[in-house]
Amino acid sequence: MTTVVLAGACPLATAGITVVATAGTGAGAIEAVRRHRPDVLVLDLALGADVAARAGVPVLALTAPDDAAIAGALRAGVRGFLPTGAGPADVVRAVRNVAAGAAVFGDGVADQITRLLLSPSPLPDLSPRDREILALAADGITDAVIARRLGIAPKTVRNRVSVISVKLGTRGRAEAITLARRAGLAPV
Repeated sequence: MTTVVLAGACPLATAGITVVATAGTGAGAIEAVRRHRPDVLVLDLALGADVAARAGVPVLALTAPDDAAIAGALRAGVRGFLPTGAGPADVVRAVRNVAAGAAVFGDGVADQITRLLLSPSPLPDLSPRDREILALAADGITDAVIARRLGIAPKTVRNRVSVISVKLGTRGRAEAITLARRAGLAPV
């Protein structure tokens, strides 16, 4: 028996799959996952790719054709993608495959992922640490909190954000954050 948490609008009801909770917000989805520990989180990506990153369980994402959302979801570790309008049979099949550890790419989404993988990165020269700092800044977290989380000085955070801005060719922190959000590094 496969268990799921549904976050957002999703058609799902069948033998062999038990919906243990539903949620209408990203925060609600995270809370439901923590409480019920389902096999899969079925997530409407309109609730944010950051939910997938924090879920701690395999995620099947339902998404509109949005490159930034798909890119962010890939970075967040989403295992499966279906178009938002996928039918119940497609969702059930994808849930079972994701629960079994497979990757699932529904019609149209596979083409988008291929295009994303073949196109140059909008954040090309960033180290993993740069991406981490930029994602936290783009999520609205202050330099002081970022510094505490990463075990570095606030001045180091400010310096890294300046270096990141130069690497990206932006005119400062705000423009770098906007670019990060468009690239799916943080919620918009």
